[in-house]
Amino acid sequence: MDFSLNLKQNMKLILTQNMKLSMKILEMPSIKLKEFLQKEVSKNPILEVIYTPNINKNFSDENEPSSPFDFISKQETLLDILEEQISYFKISKKEKNICNYIINNLDNNGYLAISKNDIKKTFKLSTAELNYIFNLIHTLEPYGICSTNLQESLKIQLRSKNNNDSILFIIIDNFLEDLANKNFDFISKKLNISIKKVEEYLNIIQSLNPIPARGYTIANKNNYIIPEAKIEIIDNNLKVILNQDAIPKIKLGNFSNNDLNYKNAINLIKAIEKRYITLEKILNLLIIKQHNFFFYGEEFLNTLTLKDIANELNLHISTISRAVKDKYIITPQGIIEIKKLFISNSESIIIKNLIEEFIHNEDKKFPLSDETISALLKSKGFEVARRTVAKYRNEIGIFSSRDRKLRGC
Repeated sequence: MDFSLNLKQNMKLILTQNMKLSMKILEMPSIKLKEFLQKEVSKNPILEVIYTPNINKNFSDENEPSSPFDFISKQETLLDILEEQISYFKISKKEKNICNYIINNLDNNGYLAISKNDIKKTFKLSTAELNYIFNLIHTLEPYGICSTNLQESLKIQLRSKNNNDSILFIIIDNFLEDLANKNFDFISKKLNISIKKVEEYLNIIQSLNPIPARGYTIANKNNYIIPEAKIEIIDNNLKVILNQDAIPKIKLGNFSNNDLNYKNAINLIKAIEKRYITLEKILNLLIIKQHNFFFYGEEFLNTLTLKDIANELNLHISTISRAVKDKYIITPQGIIEIKKLFISNSESIIIKNLIEEFIHNEDKKFPLSDETISALLKSKGFEVARRTVAKYRNEIGIFSSRDRKLRGC
C-alpha cells in the first residue's frame, strides 16, 4: 500500500474582532456611526457621552467661535414636500400609508416607477379604491407628479388650471409626435380645426412641464447627510477641517482594567480615532490631487483612482474604498460625495461639456439629434457612440431633440 504525504501551505488573513470593528467604523458615514455609538453607550456602562453644548448654539451668540458646520441644514426634498401635503388629507391611516408608498416609488423625473396593478395587489385594493387614491395623489404639487406617462402628466397639469379642453386632450393622447414635428396641417385636417388653433394648442403644451420633478431634490429623507469634513480656501490654500462634532464624544467612566467592558470601550475609541486619521490622510491627499477642482469646478477634475491613493498612502485599496463610501464633504463647489473626486476617465467630463455647448448653440427650430452630436464629437477627436451621447445628455439633464423641439428650448 502506497502512502503519500501531501503538504499544503495555506495563507489566510485572520481578522480579529478589533480589526472587524475598525473596518466597520471606517465604512460608516457619520449619521450611521452616530446611531451605532448611541447603541454602544447604552450597552456598555463604562462608556459615557460628553455633550457639546455649542454644536447647535444660537446664531446670535457672537462670543462663541463659529464652526464651518454650524449653518448646515437639511435640504428639503421632493419627498418631504409631498409627505407634508399628504399629512393634511382627511383620509384613513391605511390610505395615507398607500399614498406615502406611492410617492416613495417615483423615478428621478417624478413619474411612477411601479405599476398601478402592483399597488393594487400589494394593498388588495378594488379598482374604485385605487382610482380614489390616485385622484388624491394627483392633487399634489408639483402637478403632474406620480403620473404613469407624459400624456397623463400633461393632462393633470391642465386640469389643475381648470383646462378640460377635450380637443387638447385628444392632441396630447394621439398627436404629440406630429406636434413636435410641426405637422400642423395633418392635425388640422384630422381634428377639423384651423392651423392657427393647432399652434395655440402647441403654445399651451409648451407651457407645461414634461418632467414634474425638475427643480426639486429627489432623495429619500432617510438619506439625510452629515458632511464628514469641510474643504476651505484660506489665503489661497486648501485646508481640510474634519467635522468632529458630527458624532457624540465618548469617554471612559468607572472601570477596572480587567473588565471586558473596558477592553471593548478602548477598542471602540481607538477605532474612531483611526477612522479620523485615515479620513484626514485621504482628504489631505485629495486636495493635492484634485487641487484645481476645488478652485474652478468639475471640468478640472483629473483622472484619479482608489488605487492611486492607496499606493501613495501605503494602504490597502479596500481601506480607501471603505473610508470614502457614502461620505460627503463641503467644498467651495458645494456639498459633494467624496467618491466624486475619483474618476477613471476625466475625458467624460470634457465630452459632457461639449454636448452642453453644442446644444446651447443649436438652432432651436432644428435641435441636434444624438447621432449628429456624436459626429460633432468625432470632429473634435472624441469617438462617442450615439447611445453614449444619450446617456451623457440624460446625466446632465438635457431633453432629447424631440422634447427640445416640442418645448421650443
